[in-house]
Amino acid sequence: MARAREKGSNNLGCMLGLVLVIVVVFIGVKAVPARLSVAELQDFCEHEAEQASLPRFSDERIADAIFSKAIDEHLPVKKEDIKVSRDQAQVHIEVKYRVVIDFLVYQYNWDVEHKVERVLF
Repeated sequence: MARAREKGSNNLGCMLGLVLVIVVVFIGVKAVPARLSVAELQDFCEHEAEQASLPRFSDERIADAIFSKAIDEHLPVKKEDIKVSRDQAQVHIEVKYRVVIDFLVYQYNWDVEHKVERVLF
């Protein structure tokens, strides 16, 4: 019996390792695209804030552009989730929404908030 274990005939460790790898890959396939989409929208919000001092970039135009980008990225953003405002020296962009990631046995609710403030030139 001891000789059988030395040969590695017990495959329980291999099976557990394989199951663990499959679970990690499944979670990655579900979570990574959502994370990339959220990061892409954050970058876009920062870009729009940098362009806000140009005359053609009104608050409504910035909000519409962010909404269009969110739709392109398949994010559940509604028009009322986007707030763009300005004061004397800065533009403020705030976007709040919830991304739901379904892992078959568990549903993760990720509350996302993008806050960008940039100086107007």
